[in-house]
Amino acid sequence: MIRRITPADCDAIAALEARLFATALDQARLMGLQSNPVFCGFVDLVPDQDQPQSISAGDLAPYLNGYLLATMIDGEAEILSIGVTPDRQRQGVGKRLLQHFFEHGTSQNMTRVVLEVAEDNVPALGLYRDFGFVEFGRRKDYYKQGNRKIDAIMMKWCPTEAFP
Repeated sequence: MIRRITPADCDAIAALEARLFATALDQARLMGLQSNPVFCGFVDLVPDQDQPQSISAGDLAPYLNGYLLATMIDGEAEILSIGVTPDRQRQGVGKRLLQHFFEHGTSQNMTRVVLEVAEDNVPALGLYRDFGFVEFGRRKDYYKQGNRKIDAIMMKWCPTEAFP
């Protein structure tokens, strides 16, 4: 089940962000996004787990499969982050979240979507391409992973191309 993000989800999302990304959004920033009228966010829930549960060390979010965070202004959207719990990756969670986002965007007359992704995130690049995103630029050495620097690939959704 996919539903809108609530403030009660911020701790779980922040914990997953910290595990997945070096440039993670923290709980305070996530709470701030919640009050922004252009914010748009969704969580994909484990079946029969529609309410946040306490998070223990080593167990990120027992109710959460993943999340999508975005902003949308006058039909233009930017996907800020998509995260999927590690043990649920490559099981269609990201695809479900993007499909839900596009359905929501259609109801909001969304005409353009941009995002950035690390050039070494091959699964995400494939998913975005499946949805009709194309590269339009790069940010050289944008991400830092340990001692390595990785380019950010800037992508945009081309509405003339179909998405799954």
